Amino acid sequence: MLVLLVEDDTSLAAQLIDFLQCEDIEVDYATSISTAKEIAAKTREYINYDAVILDMDLPDGSGLSLLSTQILGQGVPVLFCTAATSLDDKLAAFSAGALDYITKPFALPELAVRLKILAQKKPSSRTEVFKLDTLEVDFSLKIAKRNERVLVLSPQQWQLISLLANHSPMPVSKDQILDYIWPDQDVNNNMYKSLLTRLRRNVSKHDEVELIHTIKSQGVVLRSEGD
Repeated sequence: MLVLLVEDDTSLAAQLIDFLQCEDIEVDYATSISTAKEIAAKTREYINYDAVILDMDLPDGSGLSLLSTQILGQGVPVLFCTAATSLDDKLAAFSAGALDYITKPFALPELAVRLKILAQKKPSSRTEVFKLDTLEVDFSLKIAKRNERVLVLSPQQWQLISLLANHSPMPVSKDQILDYIWPDQDVNNNMYKSLLTRLRRNVSKHDEVELIHTIKSQGVVLRSEGD
């Protein structure tokens, strides 16, 4: 499960991220509305997320303004996690499209349960499935499995595996990957290597056949060893 946390209290965010990771919930983090919008621009849309945790009062405005934009109009469930306790604030959040609302302070286990319930409300769409060896990726539903093991992928990992799947069994050059995932940005080699390593480790574990290969002078390819 993958969620986006928009919270300007970095101490609270760190606690949330640590706890949710123990609950098998991966977290992308933004400290402001503008940062959340930057994430949306990089990942094309928020549809990758199972849920969004949104604070009401953020450094650059109200979290309500994020719900009013098109980028959250993709059916991704939103949970407000905020110190705003008035009935007017709650009604405004639900009117804007939020599906749940929890006030600070709160119990971490309760938040995790609420998120898991919310994720079940995310609408499904037409199936587009890529299969290779024991890997099966449903890009419409954002579900990836390997030998019935569910892969938890970040938005950037989804972007990369989508790019590789679209070109499979042909390789994708490093420049193509950089332009697709980090358009108009200066990206150091460590960021590129880190993303590739994380995706490779997610796709192939233990005795599973390696499916992501780096080919010298050509790039990265998603294919089985026999192809």
